[in-house]
Amino acid sequence: MRPRLAPLLLLAAVAIATPARAQRPQGNGGITDAQVFFILQNMPPESARPLGSLINALLSDTLGHMKMMEPRMATAADSARAAHVVEAMRASLSQYRDVAVAERDGYALFLPWLDEQVIYHYNNMRNAGLARTAFDATKPTSLLYRKDAKGNKELVGAMYTAPVTSTPEELDARLPLGIAGWHSHVNFCAMPPAVAQKGVMENDSSTFLKWIAIDTPDACKAAGGLFVPQLFGWMAHVNAFVGDAPGAIWGSAGRDHMHMHHEH
Repeated sequence: MRPRLAPLLLLAAVAIATPARAQRPQGNGGITDAQVFFILQNMPPESARPLGSLINALLSDTLGHMKMMEPRMATAADSARAAHVVEAMRASLSQYRDVAVAERDGYALFLPWLDEQVIYHYNNMRNAGLARTAFDATKPTSLLYRKDAKGNKELVGAMYTAPVTSTPEELDARLPLGIAGWHSHVNFCAMPPAVAQKGVMENDSSTFLKWIAIDTPDACKAAGGLFVPQLFGWMAHVNAFVGDAPGAIWGSAGRDHMHMHHEH
């Protein structure tokens, strides 16, 4: 399964709820991650409902705003490290098969206003802060759930994060690039507030699709939007609770060399 992530909705959400001053370039020229996260987490349901199908399209990565870190050839040492991560995850995170326990320990549902999601992310902001400087398999930024046939949420894995400035070597030190699918979400164009307001009021999905299709600075500038090169740093999903097949756990079914090492 390819790595997927909920916080991809940089379309109407940013313009609808962000004050004008927050849309001016900041730091490296973009909206801050914290602003985007706050907006997405707190959108009123009446504004958010028209965006549901688009969000799930983004969750499924059908719109192409994903950048994968270049993989490396896996080594036996990589496989040993990966196996250790999965072992640590299962030992420490199995308790969170019960969503109520996860919520008790500080994991909060992302996009609580969207009932049906491809993958549900329960984010722990304290862990996200710790991940800026260190990796700990027992303290993921997010727990990942999906609904089973009965509509109950089942734990499938966890998402780990790293700073946007991380080098390949730094990502590899956290989770080996020969096995883990480190990825980032890139090239978004935030539409002007007036356009977003009109689109939501008219339940006009075509407007949002048009804007989210923009993926270059020049096209975004020509449309009058604010280009955001990358959101939320680097991420990797580890589906430690879906079975023992490496391809299912790491989303890398095509890496035969990785399978070989794990089978050893």
